[in-house]
Amino acid sequence: MESKGGASRGQSRPGNWMFVVPAGVALAIAVVALVAALRAGWPGFSGVAFRSASGASLGDASAATLPVELQPVEELTGPFVVAVQAGHWQASGLPDELARLRSSTGASSHGIREVDVNLAVARELQRRLEARGWIALLVPATIPPGLRADAFVAIHADWGDSPSIRGWKIAPPWRPSPASLALAASLEASFAAQANAREDSGGVTIGMRGYYAFSYRRFEHAISPFTPAAIVELGFLTNPTDRELLADHPEYWAARLEDGIAGFLSGFDRGDTAALRPMLLPRLAAGPGGAMVFASPSSEGQLRWRLSAGSEVIAVDRREGWYEVFSREKRASGWVRVGELVAHT
Repeated sequence: MESKGGASRGQSRPGNWMFVVPAGVALAIAVVALVAALRAGWPGFSGVAFRSASGASLGDASAATLPVELQPVEELTGPFVVAVQAGHWQASGLPDELARLRSSTGASSHGIREVDVNLAVARELQRRLEARGWIALLVPATIPPGLRADAFVAIHADWGDSPSIRGWKIAPPWRPSPASLALAASLEASFAAQANAREDSGGVTIGMRGYYAFSYRRFEHAISPFTPAAIVELGFLTNPTDRELLADHPEYWAARLEDGIAGFLSGFDRGDTAALRPMLLPRLAAGPGGAMVFASPSSEGQLRWRLSAGSEVIAVDRREGWYEVFSREKRASGWVRVGELVAHT
């Protein structure tokens, strides 16, 4: 597996998906109250830079704009729309902001290129989804700015430094919406249901969670924040068992993906716009006694490392009693008890 673009650094880029909140006295008052409530009631929000549709920072909470994650969500109509990205396909045409990925065709092994595998699976999946009467968009490496769909699935294959490493893995974005979590869970259930399938447990990388297509605050060419999304690594081209399936049986993978997407959409309510909103999470730091970082949101999980008092972390997910946090120093994420963290100012 080559870089998926998740570790990129850069300025926040506004995209075409941003909406200007209509002017009006009543609305302005409501917006001011909402932003003030967020900043007052959510630890760490005092330092958040809110941005207008033009991308300008708004230091004054009285500005009649909302954070991206709270801007209006337009409900989709008509048949379900599923965007299927064939990873690395047409990478040479990537825009300047992603120019460093233009030469990447992904992993390769024994003469098999990841990009060819991804495209074959994506085309078969597109055919299956269209047969259900849905709109299936085959998306290249370049994401149309602000792409809205009922589901977005990025298809990739992996490379390992040992031929014994095999298995699939699936991830939602950082700060996922409830819908993105549901999509990833449905895909995982579909893959896990296969008797000969093996999960690359613990193999999800920060490059997957921070995949460029998800990074609407970094890149213009990224999906809308309100598009449920997941990235799938089908298997390892460097493993003989996975490689045979990847090279010769795109229908096998397409069927797994189809079942997962269909399972998600069977319970999906377009009118529940709250489920489409990514998490708004505070800025955090380890408390006076430091903090323990676990591999899962459980004290029974593997202890990964310890944070010293005051160490700043980025909250990327939240579950009852726990935050998943990302450490720039470690270039890794893990789970910390809420009580061991304090607001970072």
